[in-house]
Amino acid sequence: MEIQPREKDVVRESAGPPRRRSRWKLALGALVAVVVVWQLAHVLTHLGGGAAASPSATTSGGASPGSAGRTPLAKASPEPTVTLNGHGVAAGSGPVIVLNPGLVTPGGQVGVNGSGFQPGAAVTVWLRSPGSGGGAQEAMAKVAKDGSLTTEFTMPSGLSGGTATVAAEEGGGPAATAQLVTAGGQGSVSVVGKAAGKPGNTATITGAGFGPGEKVDVYWGHVGGTPAATLTANGSGSIGRAQVPVGVAPVGSTTIVLVGQKTKTMAVAAYQMLGLYPVTSSQPYAVLGGKSLSFSGSGFAPGEQVLLYLNASGGTPALTATADGGGNFHVSFVVPFGLKGSQTLTAIGEESRASVSSGFDVLAYTPSAQASTYSALPGTTISFYGSGFAANELVDVYAGATPGDRGQMVSSFRVGSTGSATAAGQYAIPANAGHSLDFTLVGQESGGVATAKVSVGAAP
Repeated sequence: MEIQPREKDVVRESAGPPRRRSRWKLALGALVAVVVVWQLAHVLTHLGGGAAASPSATTSGGASPGSAGRTPLAKASPEPTVTLNGHGVAAGSGPVIVLNPGLVTPGGQVGVNGSGFQPGAAVTVWLRSPGSGGGAQEAMAKVAKDGSLTTEFTMPSGLSGGTATVAAEEGGGPAATAQLVTAGGQGSVSVVGKAAGKPGNTATITGAGFGPGEKVDVYWGHVGGTPAATLTANGSGSIGRAQVPVGVAPVGSTTIVLVGQKTKTMAVAAYQMLGLYPVTSSQPYAVLGGKSLSFSGSGFAPGEQVLLYLNASGGTPALTATADGGGNFHVSFVVPFGLKGSQTLTAIGEESRASVSSGFDVLAYTPSAQASTYSALPGTTISFYGSGFAANELVDVYAGATPGDRGQMVSSFRVGSTGSATAAGQYAIPANAGHSLDFTLVGQESGGVATAKVSVGAAP
C-alpha cells in the first residue's frame, strides 16, 4: 500500500534547493563588492599619491572602520597655490608670453613668444598703454600644435617714454600679458656752420627722427626747466635749418639737446660755449648822498636776472635787474646818506654767473651859512641863511663852539628842496656873550658843516 506524503511535508522538502541558491547569490555579490572596493582604493592611491592610506585622508572624508565599502563624496578643491619668497602664487599652469626685446623705441620690432595656449587656436595681440582702455590690435597669430605662439609687431611712434601692456588673447580663452617699456627714440641734430657761440648768439640747426608735426624743445647743456626754444617738426619728423638762440651753459664743451614733447625722442649735438665778458658803468661817477645814480651794464645772458651788490659779491643783493634780449640792463637808485668816498658795485648774472665790478665816489657836503647880521648888541634876535645842504633836511645850530666841541645847540631849521634857507631859525644874543659868537650849522642827514660869526657890541 502506497503512502502519500502530506502537503506540509511536500512544501518543506521543495523549499530546500531555492534556499541554497539564495545563499550562493549573496556570497557572490559580497565578493564582487570587495573587488570593486579594492580597485577603487587602488585607483585613488595612484591618483592622490597614497592619500587613501594617509590619516588625513581618513579624517577628511575617506573610508572609516565603520563605513567599509562606502565610496567617499568628491569635494571641489580651490585653485592650488604655493608660497615663493613670502608671496602666494598660483601653482596651476596657463598661457604665458615673453617679449623680446622688452625695452623698445618707437618704430622698433617687438617679438612675442608664448606657450600654454590651445593648439590651433587663433590669438590676438593687443597693446595697451595707461588710460587707453581696450588698446590697439597689433598682430594675430595661430597657435602651433605644441601650444606655442610666435609673432611680432612694430612699436607705434605715438607710444614712448613709459610702460605699456602686451596681451595675447584666445577667443573666449585665457589671456597672457607682459609689460613693455618704451623709451624715447633716438633722433639726430647737427649745427649748420660754426658750432661755437655764447648766450645771445644764434645757432642754425637741422634735425630728424621726431614724430610728424611734433613739438620739439631745445635745451643747452642739460634737459629740464624752461627750454631755450620750441620748434615744430614737419610731416616726416624732420627740422630743417631752424634758427635758435644760444642759451646758458657752462663755458667750454657743452651740448645742444632736442627732445620731442610727445615721443620723447632725444637728439644731441656738440657745441662750444664761449664765455661772457660783461661791462658796467655809473652816471655820474661822483655823486652826493641823497642824489640819484644810474647804473648800466651789457654783455649778460639775454633775459637773465642780474644781481647787484654794494661793496660785496655775495649775500643779499642790494638791487636786482633783468637783462633785455640783448643782455643789457639799466637801473637808477638814490645814494644813501652815510656813504663816503669810493664805493664798489658788483653785477653777477644769476644764470650765467658772469660778473663785473665798477665803482663810484660819494662826495662830501660843503654847505655855507651866515647870520642875519654881522654885529649886534646883547638881546638882539638874529636868524640864519644857509645853502649847500641836502634837500629838505634839518639843520641844527650850535653856539659857543670851541676846539673839539660844537657848543650848545640853540636853534634848528629845515632847508628847502634846493638845500637852502633864508632867515631861518632864531636866537637872542645873551648879555654874557662877550665880544663875539661863533655858530656851527650841521645838516642832520648829510653831515655837512657850515660856520657863521657875529660880533657883539658893548651894552649901552
